Amino acid sequence: MPGKTKSLKWFGKAVTKNMREAQIEGVNRTMAACAAEAKANHEWQNRTATLEGAIDIADYAAPVTDGVKGTWGARDVVYALIQELGGTIKAKNAKALAIPQDDGSVRFVKSVEIPARPYLRPAADKEYPKLAGRIKKAFERRSKKV
Repeated sequence: MPGKTKSLKWFGKAVTKNMREAQIEGVNRTMAACAAEAKANHEWQNRTATLEGAIDIADYAAPVTDGVKGTWGARDVVYALIQELGGTIKAKNAKALAIPQDDGSVRFVKSVEIPARPYLRPAADKEYPKLAGRIKKAFERRSKKV
């Protein structure tokens, strides 16, 4: 159409900023949901709540070169990994391990097999598929403000 012009308003920087903020929010919400799920649903018998208390976001989401990165899991509990994956504990600095029994006695063994009692992986399996939806919702909320 000669004589008529249309213009396009470019919001590229705002869109990029909103997307990065939405990614951060989505990752943080997903990590929080994973931590809550892992604390609430696990196979082991909770005696001290030490492991449950250690499950949390370790590093909140932050921008990295190609996206956003955050870390969650169980921190500062030496037996956290063996609970998740299972494994064998062997006596290192003694001839045997002392295993307390329910009747108050002690049984001595050279090693003990700990079965896997996953709590982080099942939480991630449940919550990670929701990540894209969380990012989308956060982006839509932010885009309404532009």
